[in-house]
Amino acid sequence: MRTRRLFLKLLLLLATLVLVTVNSYVTVTKYKIGNRTYYEKFEQPWFRHMHYDHDPVDADTKEESAFGKHYVPEDDVFIAPDWNAHELKYMGCLNRTCVCGYYRGHVKNGECYLPSGKILKRAVRHELRSMKDADRRQIENAWNAMKTSGLYNRIGRVHKYSGVHSGPAFTLWHREFLKRLEIALRDHMNNPDFGLPFWDSTLDSLLPDPKDSIIFSELFLGEVDDHGYVKNGPYHNWETMEGRAQIFRNFDEDDSGEMLNDARVDWLIQNPDINMILGATMPLTTCSMNHTLDARMLEFSHDYVHFFVNGDMSKSYSSSNDICFVYHHGMIDWIFETWRQNIQSREERETQYPKSDERCFPYWHNAENSMPLLHPLKNKDALSNGYTDFMYEYAPRATCSKERPDCDSPYLFCYIPTNEDQPPTCVSKVRRNGSCHGFDGYPICYWGECVDGKCDETAKKTAKDQFKKFDKNLVPFVM
Repeated sequence: MRTRRLFLKLLLLLATLVLVTVNSYVTVTKYKIGNRTYYEKFEQPWFRHMHYDHDPVDADTKEESAFGKHYVPEDDVFIAPDWNAHELKYMGCLNRTCVCGYYRGHVKNGECYLPSGKILKRAVRHELRSMKDADRRQIENAWNAMKTSGLYNRIGRVHKYSGVHSGPAFTLWHREFLKRLEIALRDHMNNPDFGLPFWDSTLDSLLPDPKDSIIFSELFLGEVDDHGYVKNGPYHNWETMEGRAQIFRNFDEDDSGEMLNDARVDWLIQNPDINMILGATMPLTTCSMNHTLDARMLEFSHDYVHFFVNGDMSKSYSSSNDICFVYHHGMIDWIFETWRQNIQSREERETQYPKSDERCFPYWHNAENSMPLLHPLKNKDALSNGYTDFMYEYAPRATCSKERPDCDSPYLFCYIPTNEDQPPTCVSKVRRNGSCHGFDGYPICYWGECVDGKCDETAKKTAKDQFKKFDKNLVPFVM
């Protein structure tokens, strides 16, 4: 496999990617060998950019490898990621009566009553583009209040210095981290029923250029300037933990970066192998667990979105600078919880965990180990059903059908694939001047119309265009 991979790299002259159906990518590779030219076509539904299965770390090179190491720059100015006494008392709670005191409420008849008289309910987590604008702005205002007070950066440093990656505690540690961040967020909102939103990047995966999605406009996560700094939107003035004035994103820097897609998400949430969800992703060659380091594993699939946004998101020590980190991990937690509901019994959800083996992952991933910087919980505690029984729940993801080609959001449209075996799917609209190539006849542009493959804000939609019947023979593609 390694020999073939090297051979391909040596001979590769040109590769293009064509999206031929809603769930299939065709890589066309051109080879020049001697005086002859050859073409290879490979069709698969998983990746926009081909990823091969990963290799374990050679045990003989453990000390020189990244195994068990968390990188922070040598010139980093350390600021302790401390929780204050009030937070330490409540942040580990896994039910609403336990956390009630954090909100200055009182418990009566098994319910938490807030000072307003309202009963504290489970937080509802919505996809960003499926929220009403006023509700989303309330959350944006809460984030900005937390940023201004220093609370967001203080909690962000907990992630910066934790280093819990490449093992089974990865998903669980981030679940607990998001829960704590959500507890703080709800305290800054007039309506605490809303939870931490999530970014479903499958909605962007079919676009000709996903970075042109409306999600990267001033309405949501913000646009970047020519140097990659966020220049507008609700988070454009966010000073980083290191003191930089703006969030940094470096799109197109890493060829391995890409969004989640429906095929990989479906593969994950229906997968009977717990190692594909919680398995070690950087084991030593001596690891006793004999599972394939499949490129579709949950942590690997999570990585590709980090690499796509790049910049602050490309490094674990800096990723929490970017609000993309929070919203992306909300989607990763949705995948994890959906897998639990699909595959495990209620009892199995709280008991099944990969066997401890320090040849497979460092000791801090062991089930009985305390979560770094998230005391007093242990890794196994994050298997609790309490998270979604009592603390939060997920609103349904956007869907549509041939009979009802509506995604219930002005920021999404319903794409109807030509392959009758595949259902219609919701796709994000595109921001101004973004690529809309291949989507003629679909309302892909949030502003203006698709003209010569670009969303032209000056082109006005006519009444006829707005209600035009979709042409099911249109097939979007990317190059």
